[in-house]
Amino acid sequence: MSSWAERVHRRAADFGSVVTSCGHPGSSTPAYPYRLEKVKFGIPLEEVCKNDNIPGPLLVLILKLNKESPNRRDVFRAPGHQGAMKKLIHFLQAGRLVNVDNYSVYTIASVLKKFLRKIPNGVFGRTGENELFAIIELESETEQTERLHK
Repeated sequence: MSSWAERVHRRAADFGSVVTSCGHPGSSTPAYPYRLEKVKFGIPLEEVCKNDNIPGPLLVLILKLNKESPNRRDVFRAPGHQGAMKKLIHFLQAGRLVNVDNYSVYTIASVLKKFLRKIPNGVFGRTGENELFAIIELESETEQTERLHK
C-alpha cells in the first residue's frame, strides 16, 4: 500500500480529511501524486484489502457516498450513468487520480455495487456465510451477539 493510502487510513474521519491528506509534507516527491494504488475488480477481498486497509481511491468513493447519500433517495437502487461508470472503473483500475465531484452519487454507488458483486464467493466467503447462518439458528440473543463480535 502506498504511503498516501496509509496516511489516509490513519487520519480519515471524513471526506475532507482524505482530500487534505493528499500532500506529502517534507518529502521530495511531488505534492500531488499522479498515480495511486490500483483498485482490482474480481479478486478476493483479502488481496484487495492488504494489511486490513481499504485502497485509498475506493475509500474516497465510500466517503463521498457516506457524505451525500443520506440526502438522496434510492441511491443503491437507481442506476448510474453507464459511460461514467466505465470511465470511473477504468480510472480506478489504472490507478489514476479521480475527481469524484465529477460523478453523481448514483454512478459512484453503481461502481461500488459492481466492485462488491465481482468479489469471488461474496464478501463473507463460504465459511463466513455458513457461520452467519449458524449464528441465526442460536436461540439466545446474547450468545448471537457474542458470536457476531468474534
